[in-house]
Amino acid sequence: MVDEEARSHDSRCPNGALAMPSIRSSLVRATSLLIAVCIGGCRANDTQREPLYFVHAAMGTKIEVRIDDNDAQRARAAAIAAFERIDALDAAWSDWRPDSELSRFNRSTRIGVFEVSADTSTALAIAIEVAYATEGRFDPTVGPLVALWRLSRASGVLPSPAVLDAARKRVGFRRVECNGLTSLNKLAPDLAIDFGGIAKGLAAAELVVVLAQHGCPRCLVAVAGDLAAGEAPQGSDAWRIDIAWPNGTREEIPLLRQNASTSGDAEQFVEIDGQKYAHIIDPATGLGATTTRQVTVIGARVSSEELSAASITDPHSFIANGARVDAFATALAIAPAHYMELPTGFQVRGAK
Repeated sequence: MVDEEARSHDSRCPNGALAMPSIRSSLVRATSLLIAVCIGGCRANDTQREPLYFVHAAMGTKIEVRIDDNDAQRARAAAIAAFERIDALDAAWSDWRPDSELSRFNRSTRIGVFEVSADTSTALAIAIEVAYATEGRFDPTVGPLVALWRLSRASGVLPSPAVLDAARKRVGFRRVECNGLTSLNKLAPDLAIDFGGIAKGLAAAELVVVLAQHGCPRCLVAVAGDLAAGEAPQGSDAWRIDIAWPNGTREEIPLLRQNASTSGDAEQFVEIDGQKYAHIIDPATGLGATTTRQVTVIGARVSSEELSAASITDPHSFIANGARVDAFATALAIAPAHYMELPTGFQVRGAK
């Protein structure tokens, strides 16, 4: 873990924003998103104080935390607590770790009730909710297809129709149920859950809450293409991100106690037999999507009281919204917006 306090050495944007390099995930999602962080409409000058910056590696990507606080020691302690929290989530949900809670669940061929952590049950409950809302265009049970597609991306060879059909028959979000806060009901022996399209958004939001609980509510967290913003920096009305769209245009979006997630295939794809396939699985075909769009989903703004009281087990909290923006962005990258209805207060940018 890197818990050092650091000033950014990146270039300045024309509007005075602090430019960050594109944040890419090697496992789940990569976009041409350029995130620029601005302290509330500030102007570039020599006296502008930049937020404290901390970076960490987890969930197969870079975790970036910016904290606007006068006490560097307090900010560092808060960042360490946040990184310890995301490490715990990663240990529970990573399908690369054979001892993770999710891996043990996926390996078991036993049908019935499984005791799990509240973190896992909550994440799956939200994932199933979004699966219904998107008519399966987001599906947390695509684990068999993800494993198969990793092999195809590495080898450059598509799976045979028989192998692909067998994997597709193992997928279906109606084949698993959540039983309260601490158990799941596995309805098929070969079911395999994958949190790739929801974990990073949930984790980003959870880290903002951890930072707030440790006395640093003025913060911004980036986990690959997923962002979560706490209270605005001092002297500002919001954190601001600058998104570069594939057509060359840019858009500045203010975030205040909100989540945002960007998904698309602008950078990460594989070409097999002359066809480009995105890294995002299309549940309808079982392969990487062949038509995608870059899309950003922005969650509803919550109050300061709601942010400070947020809990991962509350399905209506700021943390749950972080999971939802991630999952809806994954679905909208492969399907038009009119196919699904987003929660109240959510916004979509870039979907056509």
